[in-house]
Amino acid sequence: MFYSTKPDYIRQKTEGNNVLKTFVNVYPDTSIAEFHNFFPRNYMGNIGLPSPNYIFSYGTDNLGFRLYQPPMSNDLFREEQVTYCITKGPYANLNGIAGSKRLQILKLLFTQSYKEKVNITMRFNRYTSTGFYLKQQTYTNNLFISSNYTTSKKRAGYYFYFLTNSNRYQESGGIRRKILTDSTLYESKELIPARLTNAVRDNKEYKAMVNPWFRLNKGDSASANGHYLQLKSKFNINIYEYNDAAPQTDKYYAIMYLDTVTTKDSSRVMQITNSLDYSYVSDNLGFSLGYKNEINQVSQKADSVFFSDIITSDFVFRKALKKEDSLNKSTMSFETHFNGQYIFAGANTGNYKLENHSSLSINKRKAQKLWLNVLYENRSPDYIYNYWVSNHFMWFNNGFKPQTTLQAKLGYNFNRSLGLSLLYQDISNYLYFDNVAMPRQVVTPIQNVGVTANYHVVLFKHLGISLHDIVQNTSNSNYVSVPSNIATAKLFFTGIFYKNNLQLQIGGQLQYYSSFYPYAYMPATQSFHLQDQSTAGEYPFLDIYLNARIRPVNVFIKVENVLQKSSGNNYFFVPGYYQPDMAFRFGLSWMFFD
Repeated sequence: MFYSTKPDYIRQKTEGNNVLKTFVNVYPDTSIAEFHNFFPRNYMGNIGLPSPNYIFSYGTDNLGFRLYQPPMSNDLFREEQVTYCITKGPYANLNGIAGSKRLQILKLLFTQSYKEKVNITMRFNRYTSTGFYLKQQTYTNNLFISSNYTTSKKRAGYYFYFLTNSNRYQESGGIRRKILTDSTLYESKELIPARLTNAVRDNKEYKAMVNPWFRLNKGDSASANGHYLQLKSKFNINIYEYNDAAPQTDKYYAIMYLDTVTTKDSSRVMQITNSLDYSYVSDNLGFSLGYKNEINQVSQKADSVFFSDIITSDFVFRKALKKEDSLNKSTMSFETHFNGQYIFAGANTGNYKLENHSSLSINKRKAQKLWLNVLYENRSPDYIYNYWVSNHFMWFNNGFKPQTTLQAKLGYNFNRSLGLSLLYQDISNYLYFDNVAMPRQVVTPIQNVGVTANYHVVLFKHLGISLHDIVQNTSNSNYVSVPSNIATAKLFFTGIFYKNNLQLQIGGQLQYYSSFYPYAYMPATQSFHLQDQSTAGEYPFLDIYLNARIRPVNVFIKVENVLQKSSGNNYFFVPGYYQPDMAFRFGLSWMFFD
C-alpha cells in the first residue's frame, strides 16, 4: 500500500477565529505507546454514560447563554474539536475496537483536498456497550463534516461544518445495595438489582455553521498585509429527554411534582448566532474586532427567550527567534494569542472574559517548549442553577451571583521524555449541587492547585518505563471533591523487528487514585452532587497489554482490571456505579493514503 512520509501531507487548524488561525503540519501519530488506552476512563463504569470530572483542568467555554453542561465530555464532538484540513492527497483512518460485554467501537476519519483549494473532512464515532451491570446499555453516535475553500487569488473563501451528537443510555440509579460485599463480589453482576428499572436518557445535538470571508484590499497571494471581513452564522439545537416509566415502583425520588405515574421530562435549547468580524493579518501578527448577536429559546414546560450582544477581539503575534537551520526547521519561536469577550446587552450583561496563550518553542526537534495560559472571567450561572422545572426538581429565581474565575497554567517540556505543568485556579461564588442534589453557591473564594509530571524513557534499547502523576489540592474539600493523587505507571518491553517492519510493545499499566469522597449522580438533572457516606480510591487498576504496528496497521490486545477478584471491592468512583470487572479488549487501526 502507498504510505506517505511527507511531514506536510496534512495541514490542519481547529474551529475558532478562522481568518487569524494558520494551518499547521499534523502528520498522523504513528506511536503505539498509548494505543491500548483507547478511551478515557468513565467514572461510572461504562462508555457512553455520564462521568464526573476528578481532574482540575484549564479553560472555559466562550461567553453566552448556556442551559447547563451535561457531564458527557468523553462522548461528544465539541465545536473546538472541529478541524479544517489541507492535504496533499486523500487520507483515511479506520479504528475498530471490541471486547467484553458487547463493547463495539468504530472510529472513522477521512479528509481530501482538491488542488489544495477545497477540502472535505469527516470524522465519525459510533459505539455501544451493555456494561457489566443491569440497565447500563449505551448508544453513542458522533459526526462532524467540515469544509474549507480558498479562491486561486486568495481573495475569498469559506469555512463550514455540520456537527451532530447523540447519546442514549439506560439510567440504572446504581446498584440497589450501593456497595459490593465480599460475598457479592463474585456474583454475576447481571443478577444484582438496579435502583431504577425503566429509566432512559436521550441527549441530542445538531449544529451547523457557515463562515464566508473576503479580502478587502487588492494584491497578489504574496502580499504581506491583508484586511479581511468575515461573517459567521451558526444554528444549534440541544435536546435533553429523561423518561422513567416506573417512579412509583422504584421509589428512587423523594418528590414528584408534575406527574405521579410516569416521568417525561424534556428540555430544549435552540440557538441562533450571527457575527461580523474585521481582521488584519500580516506575516507575524493578526488583529480582529467583531460583534456577535445570540438568540436563545429555552423550552422546558414553558418557553423563554434570551438575547446577548457580545463584543469580541483577538490579537495574535508570532515570531521566529532564530533563523531556520539546515533541516529547514526553526530552532526557536514565540507565539502569543490574546482573546477578549464582553456582553454589553442581554440577559448576561456585564459578563466578560480575558484570556492569553503564550508559548516559547526552544528546540523543535527535541520538543523543548515553555508555555503559559492565563484566563480571567466573570460569568453568569448556567440556567439550571437559577431556574429548573422537571418532575422531581423545581426551583425559581435562586438569584445566584456571577462566578468569577482566575486560571493560570504554566508548563515546560524539557524534552520528549520529561514534562511538568502547574495549574492554579481561584474561584469566587463557586456553584455546585449539595448532598440532596440542590443547587448552591459558596461566597468564600476557593483555590485549587494541580501539578502534573510526565516521564518516559527506554533503557537498554528495549526496557520502557513511563510515569504520569497528578497531584491536586483544594482549599475547601467540603465543596470540591477530588483525589489528591492520581498516579499511572507503565513497565513494558519494546522493540523494532524484521527490518523495521514490526514495532512491538508488551507490558503492564498500573493506576492508583488516593482516597476521597466521590460525587453521587442524580439522573433527573443529569448532574453530580456532593456526598459524604462513601469513600473511593486506594485500589490498584492493573492492565496487561500488547501493542503492535506493521505499517500502516496498529493492533492492540488488552486485559483490564486484572486484580479485580484479589484486591478488594473498592473499585468505584461514583457510589453505586462500579468500574468494569476483568475484561478483554481488542483493537485495530488502519491508515490509508490512497
